[in-house]
Amino acid sequence: MFGTKCALVAVAGAATMMLCSIPASAAPEDEFITLNSVVTSSPDGLQATGTYRCDGGIGYLDVSAQMATSGSGTIQLTSFPPGVTLQCTNRVESWSVVLKPSNGQLVLVPYTEGTGTAQLNRKYWKTDSGQVALHFG
Repeated sequence: MFGTKCALVAVAGAATMMLCSIPASAAPEDEFITLNSVVTSSPDGLQATGTYRCDGGIGYLDVSAQMATSGSGTIQLTSFPPGVTLQCTNRVESWSVVLKPSNGQLVLVPYTEGTGTAQLNRKYWKTDSGQVALHFG
């Protein structure tokens, strides 16, 4: 009886160690998202594009950027609409979103350069592109 209880405790301890050693937010190695370095003009803001790969189900896309302008300083932008649904097909797919100023104000001067990040959110993990240098083109 004592040996059985000790064995169960050892198994439970090993299982806990395995579960705790894998970060809950880490994406599988084959899932990724990219953000292209060139953003272009669109009627509602800036057009950002990239690629992604995820396996089965859906994911949600969020993009944020900070772009310098000629005369109005740096503008914070976010993807619109937020949380665009991406279909996960286990193939490399393209995405495209409009980036709008976070404060809702229309920017009347030209954008120049900045940085941005694309994030793919899944139910149990997320992955992002890392900081990408952006320029208007």
